[in-house]
Amino acid sequence: MIRVNDIQKHFGALHVLRGITFEVQKGEAIVIIGPSGSGKSTLLRCINLLVEPDSGQVFIDGVQVNRHGIRHEWVRQQVGMVFQSFNLFTHLTAIDNVTLGLTRVKGMPHDKAVQKARELLARVGLAVKENAYPAELSGGQQQRVAIARALAMDPKAMLFDEPTSALDPEYIREVLDVMTALAREGMTMIVVTHEMGFASNAASRILFMDAGKIVEEGTAEQIFQNPKEDRTRSFVSKILR
Repeated sequence: MIRVNDIQKHFGALHVLRGITFEVQKGEAIVIIGPSGSGKSTLLRCINLLVEPDSGQVFIDGVQVNRHGIRHEWVRQQVGMVFQSFNLFTHLTAIDNVTLGLTRVKGMPHDKAVQKARELLARVGLAVKENAYPAELSGGQQQRVAIARALAMDPKAMLFDEPTSALDPEYIREVLDVMTALAREGMTMIVVTHEMGFASNAASRILFMDAGKIVEEGTAEQIFQNPKEDRTRSFVSKILR
């Protein structure tokens, strides 16, 4: 579903991604872990072209998307993204935040968009909050609206960039529960997170990144209990201590 081949990215003199190559099969939930500054978030942004790779190829369902003639808006319909910050429109209700893309981008009639938005809000446990504005929602509820909004575009895959890092601890679980359910339903996902419990429970594979490279990849059991690389072992010993 997603293939990344030898992605390189510089920001000025800073070499952020150094030849990243990996594949994500349909229905896999890939979790990326690693220290701050290792390039995890930049990698996600290169996949949906919020950041243009300097070189290398990104393929979505067999189509190379980082080439001339591919509209970035089309790419972002194929691959939804949920950020640390919720990025909801503060002047719109929960249901209006979800319907906006359906009517403006997909051209769906308003009544059908509302029906679909209600189904998605119910899916993330927010059916009773459809008329609430973001300021009336907790951080966890806002993030679940953001997930529903991304799902509304029927993406082939979802990217999550540390979606719980801005949340109070009491709201983290409700977001992770929605993400775990998506993984178990077969949504193709790449998740950057520091939540190792989620990684253990939901990940098909874990990629450990450091200094712009994938140092090691494997199942949760392999990475957390029997890592092969010294750098992985050092990182895991600190986060699981």
